[in-house]
Amino acid sequence: MTDNLPTDVLMGVDFGSRYAGTTAIAVYESAKVYFLSCKKDEDADQFIFQSALHFRPDALFLDAPLSLPGLYKGLAGCTDYFYRKADVQAGAMSPMFLGGLTARAIRLKDQLKNHQIPVYETYPKLLAVELSLLTHGYKGNKSDLLTCRRLLCCLFNPKISIAEEGITSWHHLDALLALMSAMKFVSHESKIYGDEAEGQIFC
Repeated sequence: MTDNLPTDVLMGVDFGSRYAGTTAIAVYESAKVYFLSCKKDEDADQFIFQSALHFRPDALFLDAPLSLPGLYKGLAGCTDYFYRKADVQAGAMSPMFLGGLTARAIRLKDQLKNHQIPVYETYPKLLAVELSLLTHGYKGNKSDLLTCRRLLCCLFNPKISIAEEGITSWHHLDALLALMSAMKFVSHESKIYGDEAEGQIFC
């Protein structure tokens, strides 16, 4: 992760409730990483959509389910009403339990596809576990956030400038983890859960 300097424009998104102001975006562009924050009462879906149209990322990694269990598409061998293979393998929540958030994410993916912006599903906790952030208080208090953000920023190639001060919440940190998964993807280092027909999670 530290040796590669992507030439792509990449986005990682922590996808929150639509008007709660909890959606955050991490952007990688021209060897720089910086953060965007959705304000409370602002439409998060439009915030992400307009941000994506502005930056035109080569890949946008979204922390939300982007498909339903294969049973609903009539896929052979899929019998689970609640979980996809990817959810079971990754220990992720059911897209059905998440309900409206899943519908919003799928709609956003389809809208961005119409603008030739590919959207991939990710699950930041997987990378947090891989990088041992849980032992440093991942999703804990403010002090834990500062520790975790320092640890993550130290993993980047020193030629990449990171606006570390922009990581002011766990939402921003999860956006950074999503972005790091996007960077792994373009470097062909992704771990992939599930199958392509039903839906995959990239970490």
